Amino acid sequence: MTDIALVRTLEERLFNAWPALQTVYCDGWLLRMAGGHTKRSNAASPFYPSSISGEELIRTVRTLYRKAGIEPMVRITPLAGEGIDAALASAGWTVYDETDVMVASLADRVKMTGATDAAVVLSQEPSQAWIDGAAGAYDLADWQRDMLARIVGAIRVETAFATVYVDRQAVGFGLAVADRGYVGLYDLAVTPVARGSGAGQRMIGALLHWGRSHGAHTAYLQVRKTNVKAHALYTRLGFTLGYDYHCRRMQQG
Repeated sequence: MTDIALVRTLEERLFNAWPALQTVYCDGWLLRMAGGHTKRSNAASPFYPSSISGEELIRTVRTLYRKAGIEPMVRITPLAGEGIDAALASAGWTVYDETDVMVASLADRVKMTGATDAAVVLSQEPSQAWIDGAAGAYDLADWQRDMLARIVGAIRVETAFATVYVDRQAVGFGLAVADRGYVGLYDLAVTPVARGSGAGQRMIGALLHWGRSHGAHTAYLQVRKTNVKAHALYTRLGFTLGYDYHCRRMQQG
């Protein structure tokens, strides 16, 4: 059975780690908005117990997100009330981005595994070079790069921005966010030329070590269910499934 206390613990930290630029509160739901960049900051997410019906949630999300110029979207986590997902499905909202939230204990010493010729540099603030490099690794459009800068610049809990270098070339980017005993890994990306080299694994090791040094006992991350290679890597590093979620979005047209 799903550990609802763990879900709420991680969802709260997820909201802090990847902030929206605006949030509208609606009967236990957080309608988060950040210009349309990433579903995490641009979807309605359940948090507190709610009495709102699926039909009312649909009307509210559709109205407010359209007003903001954002695609209406709802995240269905184990915190969503009974019948919400079914109501969205009946209204024609399609499943999008099925995602696993994976967790790992940091009770054991974190080892710096991965490519031994890769150097990891951590900083407390996102430099322009980090933003440009991460945007390039993710192949983001200019507007998405600008929104990425606004989102990471709004993080208020402790954060480490990682850049991985091989032969003095930046080949990997990511960040870790420490928040009351947990460290979350976000936006992990390695350039195509360095994929499979172990540079990404070394970056993860450095970020986990940083998290442990900042009081974290547990690490968490999110990965799409379809990303088989990432799942295999995280499993090797000791991560297991905590819970999963999916989004639902309105049909186009």
